[in-house]
Amino acid sequence: MEKIRYGHQNIDREKLVDLLVEDESLREFFIKNDLNTSFIEENLSKLLNFKIENDKCKNCAELKECTQDLTGYEPVIKFLEGKVYSFYRECSYSAFRREKATQESLIDAMYMPKMIYEASLEDYDFSKGKNRPFIHNKLTSFVTLYMNGESVKGLYIFGQYQKGKTYSIAALANELSKRGVKVIIAYYPDLVRELKSRIGNNTLEAMISKLKTIEILMLDDMGGESQSSWVRDEVLGPILQHRLLDERPTFFTSNVSQKELISYMVSNNQKAELMKAARIDARIKSLSEEIEM
Repeated sequence: MEKIRYGHQNIDREKLVDLLVEDESLREFFIKNDLNTSFIEENLSKLLNFKIENDKCKNCAELKECTQDLTGYEPVIKFLEGKVYSFYRECSYSAFRREKATQESLIDAMYMPKMIYEASLEDYDFSKGKNRPFIHNKLTSFVTLYMNGESVKGLYIFGQYQKGKTYSIAALANELSKRGVKVIIAYYPDLVRELKSRIGNNTLEAMISKLKTIEILMLDDMGGESQSSWVRDEVLGPILQHRLLDERPTFFTSNVSQKELISYMVSNNQKAELMKAARIDARIKSLSEEIEM
């Protein structure tokens, strides 16, 4: 009886046909297309090759375990006009990694930890901090309203350290990026230092313009930096004013309330300083709804 090479052994042709028929993926293929044993024998080489390649994918649990020659692709078998065709397509693990990379590319995380990419509204912890259910509802409602093209305010989330303020806006950023929305989420104290370092090197205006025009801007830890009049008047003020006029949603987190934030915006108690700080406060209030966490 004719023997055919399979793996590291030679198998009788008849046993090889039985092996193919017993294969779960191929058995469904044979039943679906009403293929008999004679057809299997006539296309033994193609069917065997599919089984060998498909077996590589059966116990794969993640992309780094892939043993295919072309990483991230799985074999597919089709029956068209009386013939068997096989080809490769991107597997679910590869598609997930690609979609995740695309999603993350829409979030410009400036001076933020990598953990922000793992934040999720689906895994939101309702047990920590004040108003958790209310804040979660506000975040999910924002997604719906914004994606429907409605004009909607951002949030000013304030509260004690490590209560989940950063996680909340990061979860929102990830939810929006899934829908193709571009977001900048920046740790404000480091952003201020970066902006100061750009003075005189012709890149400051480009950075300010980017912050003015990005679809969604999130400034994390407002009041956590040593504020200067220059940053307040020449950087933050114009950014917030532009976003207010263009109705571009802006989010803030802080350890202090909006009222308390004014004291971080002044270098002295002179009337001019207080008025400039008040203008920033007014813009923040116009751009966002204040919620304590």
